[in-house]
Amino acid sequence: MNGSSAVPYCSENDVNATDYSVWIQVTQCWMWMLTCVGSLGNLITIMVILHQLYIGHVQRRRPWTFRQRNGSLFPVEKPVLPFEGHTLLLLHLSFCDLLYSAVNFPLTIIAYGYAVDGATEELDRLCPVAAFLRYTNALAEWLTLGLLAFQRCVDLGRWRGTRFFKPAATGFLIGGVWVVSVIFQVIPFFVSSEGYGYCGRNLRCDIINDNLRDLFFTLQSCVPLILMVSGSIGILCHLRKSVDSEAAMIVPESSKRRLVKSSVIVFTLMLLFLVCVIPICIHNVFLSDTVDSARVPTGIVLYMIYWLQYAVNFILYTVVSANFRSAYRRFFGLFLHACRSPGCRKVKHPSSIYNVPERIRYSKDSTCTPNDDFADNQLPCHATDSRETHTRY
Repeated sequence: MNGSSAVPYCSENDVNATDYSVWIQVTQCWMWMLTCVGSLGNLITIMVILHQLYIGHVQRRRPWTFRQRNGSLFPVEKPVLPFEGHTLLLLHLSFCDLLYSAVNFPLTIIAYGYAVDGATEELDRLCPVAAFLRYTNALAEWLTLGLLAFQRCVDLGRWRGTRFFKPAATGFLIGGVWVVSVIFQVIPFFVSSEGYGYCGRNLRCDIINDNLRDLFFTLQSCVPLILMVSGSIGILCHLRKSVDSEAAMIVPESSKRRLVKSSVIVFTLMLLFLVCVIPICIHNVFLSDTVDSARVPTGIVLYMIYWLQYAVNFILYTVVSANFRSAYRRFFGLFLHACRSPGCRKVKHPSSIYNVPERIRYSKDSTCTPNDDFADNQLPCHATDSRETHTRY
């Protein structure tokens, strides 16, 4: 490890950045692409989730009202992303990805440019801020991934009223994630006179103290990994019980499928963490003593893979989760007519959003169909791809 070296890693002979100018230029182009994709994609994802939360807020306050669009009345639909703990954690994960893509990527690109130009004064001013923000953001992201897996393990199969990760508790935990992340990254400022700065050995703004850098890539990366692995094992146990136990005889097959699908996104994010994060931890802790000609290009390639996760997490949501695809369609349907469901029809019964006829009531197990007494006046929901929000699983 770096901490066992007689000479601190970042105080050894610096690498000449111009010798790796081609690698740096390729990395900068890669990061600009990730900046554009990650910033735009995560911003849209945040807006999509907030839109769903707003739909849920309206539906809870006025469940039997209608809304008006283009002179026609449509029932207020139910959200496909309910106001629950896992939705808030995914919202926070998108916020962390947006922050990394929109702030930390550009700062790293600028630092690489200063390194090639030999602008040491600019690096001395930029690197303490850039490294602190990057490490704080990364730890907050990793802890959120761990909490997401742990949340699915703890709350899977519980009724909504008995879940541990209720919205208020989840919000408190999200605040605690940032408190812990900031505290851990403030430590280098007090422990060492050179907490953060430019590390000429790896051409990045980094933690200068070897022991603190090893601490980050070992302990601070292992905590979310332990949460993800234990959460995934717990999810597998729940899935096995739902298939093998006697209680499985009374659980509908559709509920079992939802149980599996709702957990796939957790396994996918954990796999992405193992592929993107663990290699850079191994590189920083165990491969720092290799020759520069092999270490620098290898580090650049591994970091290019690592940075990819901040720009593809929102894509995984869409690919894996049918509810997210439905939420995206609903959101874009606000602006694009082609994204709206063709099945919607106007409400024939005269009413307004504040004056709904007493006769119209929705059945208990349908999101948008009136009771049989009014079969001639059936009102299809605004989006035919909407799914029932279940109180369990």
